[in-house]
Amino acid sequence: MMWASKYRDTSIGYGEREGLEGIKGRERISMQEYRYVRLLEQVGKEDLAQAGGKGANLGEMIRAGLPVPGGFVILVEAYHDFVQANGLEKEIEGLLFEARSGNDIREALDTPDSQKTLKEKISWLQEKFSAGQIPPDIEKEVDQVYEYLEEPRIAVRSSATAEDLPGTSFAGQYSTYLNISGKEELYEAIKKCWASLWNERAVSYREKQGMAGLKLGHGVVVQKLLSSEKSGIIFTANPVNGRRDQVSINCSWGLGEAIVGGQVDPDQWIMNKSSGEVVSEQIAVKRFMTVRNDRGVKLVPVEAGRQEEVTLDEKERKELLELAVAAEKYFRFPQDLEWACEGGVFYLVQARPVTALYPMPEPEESNDELRIYLNLLLYRNGFSAPLTPAAVDFFRNGLTRFLLNRRNQRRPAPWIKSPGGRIFVDITEPLRYETVVGRLRSYRIPALMDSEPMTIKVMAHVADRNSEALKENKNPLLGLLWSVVTKIGPGPLKLRIASRPKLFYGKYFPYRSVNKAIAYAYNQLNALKERRKKLKTLDDKLKFVEEESLTPPFKIGYSMIWWMIPPLLTSLERAEKIIGKHSLDTSELEKVKRAVPNSVTTEMGLEMLQIAKRLDQADAKASADHPEIIGFLEKYGHRSSEEIDFGVPRWKEQPGYIVDTIQSYIDQKTYRKGIDKLHRDQEEAERAIEHLTARLEDKGASREARKLQKLLRLFRDTFGYREMPKFIMVQAMNVLREVLAEVGKELAAEGRLKDPGDIFFVGIEDIKAGGDLREKAACNREEYLREMQRTNVPRLITSYGEAVCAVADEGEDGALRGIPASAGIHEGPVKIVMRPEEGRKLRDGDILVTMSTDPSWTPLFLKIGGLIMETGATLAHGPVVAREYNIPAVVGVGNATGTLKDGQIVRLNGEAGTIEVLS
Repeated sequence: MMWASKYRDTSIGYGEREGLEGIKGRERISMQEYRYVRLLEQVGKEDLAQAGGKGANLGEMIRAGLPVPGGFVILVEAYHDFVQANGLEKEIEGLLFEARSGNDIREALDTPDSQKTLKEKISWLQEKFSAGQIPPDIEKEVDQVYEYLEEPRIAVRSSATAEDLPGTSFAGQYSTYLNISGKEELYEAIKKCWASLWNERAVSYREKQGMAGLKLGHGVVVQKLLSSEKSGIIFTANPVNGRRDQVSINCSWGLGEAIVGGQVDPDQWIMNKSSGEVVSEQIAVKRFMTVRNDRGVKLVPVEAGRQEEVTLDEKERKELLELAVAAEKYFRFPQDLEWACEGGVFYLVQARPVTALYPMPEPEESNDELRIYLNLLLYRNGFSAPLTPAAVDFFRNGLTRFLLNRRNQRRPAPWIKSPGGRIFVDITEPLRYETVVGRLRSYRIPALMDSEPMTIKVMAHVADRNSEALKENKNPLLGLLWSVVTKIGPGPLKLRIASRPKLFYGKYFPYRSVNKAIAYAYNQLNALKERRKKLKTLDDKLKFVEEESLTPPFKIGYSMIWWMIPPLLTSLERAEKIIGKHSLDTSELEKVKRAVPNSVTTEMGLEMLQIAKRLDQADAKASADHPEIIGFLEKYGHRSSEEIDFGVPRWKEQPGYIVDTIQSYIDQKTYRKGIDKLHRDQEEAERAIEHLTARLEDKGASREARKLQKLLRLFRDTFGYREMPKFIMVQAMNVLREVLAEVGKELAAEGRLKDPGDIFFVGIEDIKAGGDLREKAACNREEYLREMQRTNVPRLITSYGEAVCAVADEGEDGALRGIPASAGIHEGPVKIVMRPEEGRKLRDGDILVTMSTDPSWTPLFLKIGGLIMETGATLAHGPVVAREYNIPAVVGVGNATGTLKDGQIVRLNGEAGTIEVLS
């Protein structure tokens, strides 16, 4: 590599691994005797706990032969000895925990008073660090190494043990000091770096991430400070759209501090990683730059003639691209690199993983052409959370066998991917055809009408933006059909053909069809439970999980839907046509949709209200061992938040959410309003039917009046059953959970798992392979928890790594807009709630803002005044329940949980699909 030789000529401290070469003939000293200091080339990833993230990464880059300014790292042990020598442990412990009710900072940070207290404690602790004395043993080692380097001007950078790791983002939270000269300045900078471990931003971030405090350590990197003519940052993936085939490079004059601090607009290039071609270029007016001062650095104006001068020529851009590719190849992960140029030579001064990128889909088996993947569960179920590894297995294998109609299919289909614990399916082939894309643009595909509208917009957007690449491999229509058949197989066609008799039956015998669907589903569920009773050995249970129990849940839900479609969906459409034909006001139909009977979800919510009423009348508190709640859990205990993931504990295992919700009904007396409202809505619905019928009769359309009454009663009698397929399907999935839980207990008893619950964080193949699963389960659980923190979940991803979460709506004056889902207008305070278990902070009349909902959220709907969701379709669970409860709702509001803030007063218009911030 051409840069390696240049680096050796200008570096400091590039000694052999066991010692430090003397400068200008001085003797060599052995670094093996040093306890607190290591040369950068002497540390690597194995020394993370001692050198910190920054130090370890710099050492790894030196090992890779990359150009890195030489220097040394003061190890974490020095920080701990400094803290102990100056008696700072108690002060740090007092900072971490607020005295108020024993709550930790994660809760205390939510109040202004606690924020003020936190700032005061942090300021006081910073002063203690500054006044502290560095132990003589530490000073002695630092002195010796610094003297042997002839005391150059240096950069002193924090290097925390929790920094620069995949899954965390501490960029800019810890301190860096540039142009440090002499021992006095060096020791002052070292103490400031140590103190920055406890600055306000870092403490708040770590506590909100649930990261331990006292176990953290802080290293300090000391490097030669380059006299940079120009500096910049490289992302080895496009940070805006996530594309891994592109590199982002920026550059400005002078030291890089002005760019990092956002004080200058740098020149920016997006380059193709393989060809080196410039994808986009933006040359900025660079008015300021950072340069060395007598002490520290300063911001100075750039000469007028250089402000618009291009900072990097083609050769330099390609050299930086080569460096970026080499660093990423070595670390095997996209990198955020800081670089500097001195004397025409490029150096890398920092490397950290790019943590915000969405994980890549597993590579295609065919070639490197563009592939586009749809987030299936977000699209069909509004489910944005990651799945546990066991649930990923369930969906990948179950969907494969169900769609391919092959019971003994061993491997998941290659067109089903699971990056980030979410299920994606390859939809590339249909998007090659203008007919398909045109229907997506106009939202004219009937089969999509109960699916997430924003996802459909995203599909059209991505197809349009990549139209040239998609057309390159376009086949004739017969080629498309052949591709679908060879990839997916004839399973879907067979299933669709088999559904025709059910549709016919449902059209002419709607009540019988619904009853037939429910009877069929319970027969299948009972048969599954009977097979489960015969399981004896571990192998029996694994075989049951792998082969027998994967298809029934999908088969139950799919079969029920086809029997139910005609009575559930067509009756209201036919009624609307009659009303429209006679020019009647259709607004009364909204009343007909409310509080429909036979809805297992509505019945569940009503039962919780009634339990709260009875407990309140008896002056009792809600508790998990109360007979009323025990009875409720016997009926509904198989449900939970994220219930389509059977790796998530069920309510019967963790009843806290149900207990807290019922107690909140008691405390706020909302059960009275909820019960009265449900009964009132039922009465209004009946009156609306009678009124609409009477108006038709008044017009002389008696025959159509009777037909309308029949259709509306059919709708009310059957629409509630739309919740039943999922209700039974989740019970079938719970059977699978119980079997896996038994396997987990056996493996934990054998020592292969640390905890029985870890069974849901390994796959079936992992279990069958034998061996110790504890480390794998721990890593998978950690990754799962990281993904749970992701707020922007992509609806589509591509094989290039591009992740598309939403398409901007064209609204006036920046107004928040979405899809109208439930009519009505409500003004009230916003409450951001990411999981139903957080619902205790909701108050009567609040507007609930969240990413998505499922039936487990229904108890919260009984006290809110409005609903705003980032995902969802008009026929998804949340909007349907909102209409039943007469709650205004808007769905498909991009980044609503990030844009709106707790306590804001907004006006929600569920008919226009708008949200207006009032204060």
